[in-house]
Amino acid sequence: MQESSIQKKKLEIINDGGQIVIIPLSSITIYNANEIEQQFSFEKLKGEVHKITLNLSELTNYDSYLIILINEIKEYCSSENIEFELTGLNDNLQNFINILLPKQKETPPIEHKSFLVAYFSNIGEVVRIIFSDLFKLVEFIGEVAKNFLLAVFNLKLIRWKDFPHHFLNAGVNAVPITSLIVFLIGLISGYQGAVQLSQFGADIYLADLVGISITRELSPLMVAIIVAGRSGSAFAAEIGTMKVSEEIDALTTMGFDRIQFLVLPRVIAVALAMPFLVIICDLVGIIGGLIAGLATLDITISSFFAQLNVALNYGHVFSGIIKSIVFGLLIATIGCFRGFQVQGGAESVGRYTTASVVSGVFLVILTDAVFVFLLSALGI
Repeated sequence: MQESSIQKKKLEIINDGGQIVIIPLSSITIYNANEIEQQFSFEKLKGEVHKITLNLSELTNYDSYLIILINEIKEYCSSENIEFELTGLNDNLQNFINILLPKQKETPPIEHKSFLVAYFSNIGEVVRIIFSDLFKLVEFIGEVAKNFLLAVFNLKLIRWKDFPHHFLNAGVNAVPITSLIVFLIGLISGYQGAVQLSQFGADIYLADLVGISITRELSPLMVAIIVAGRSGSAFAAEIGTMKVSEEIDALTTMGFDRIQFLVLPRVIAVALAMPFLVIICDLVGIIGGLIAGLATLDITISSFFAQLNVALNYGHVFSGIIKSIVFGLLIATIGCFRGFQVQGGAESVGRYTTASVVSGVFLVILTDAVFVFLLSALGI
């Protein structure tokens, strides 16, 4: 074994058979960094190196450049698969290094799961997310209900300045598309019903089929689905964008309640607009069924409306209107709820906007199913 010792002004470097020992003699500071880098560089290491030891026992003066030097040596040793050792530390130097030296995070070992375990783990995670989301939604609905009851006794709490804008967008601007869709639904239902009723000579009962199905189910349900796609997604995108740009945080800082300022005007506007949309669509859908009947059956307009007057009662009409109000409350609340869930950037806005439509349509159909059993039990 050969030992060579080279002593210079700032560093002593000893190469003992591939084991390098670096001994700073007095100080390692930013002021002598250039001299140290000239005396020691990794390119000057010759032969096979197994270990590098940095001995700081002679070090008396140091600053943050010491941490930079230690990191450079550690990174080089890690890249070349060389053992690194730090020795000669007193208590003060040890505390200095512990505070400034970046902590190395241990990478947890990758756990390899079988397909069956991973499959059921994924199912469990999805179920957990669904119930967590449901809990947050119920909590948000409770918060909206509390603020709504407070606003009933103090109407000034609601930002009524925004109400006409939301009523116009959710109600008036939705009339053309909802009327067209329900008209086509009435036309299709009337045609399909006419084909079946004509086989039994019960042509006139087309008025019963179209009138009851449109007013009780099809009109409120289709209007709710369209409004969920238009207004629910718009609310989620608007509030989500406000959250991303920190406008909601600014409103909270200025003392505004986010529910009273942003949510209640939207919820009230959609809930009041829905009945008017449903009434218009009831008329349009019945006209669609009448046109189908006139084109395929031997009936007249007067006989159709006479039979409709017999079959259709207030229970059918008002059940659809009551449904529409509940659907409107759900759609607007879920749209705002999804908007407040947005985190991050534009990608999150798009994701929660889509989620507002999907969850809104799902809850509308689920609520409609509950109404069917409830109204049936009440005999309406």
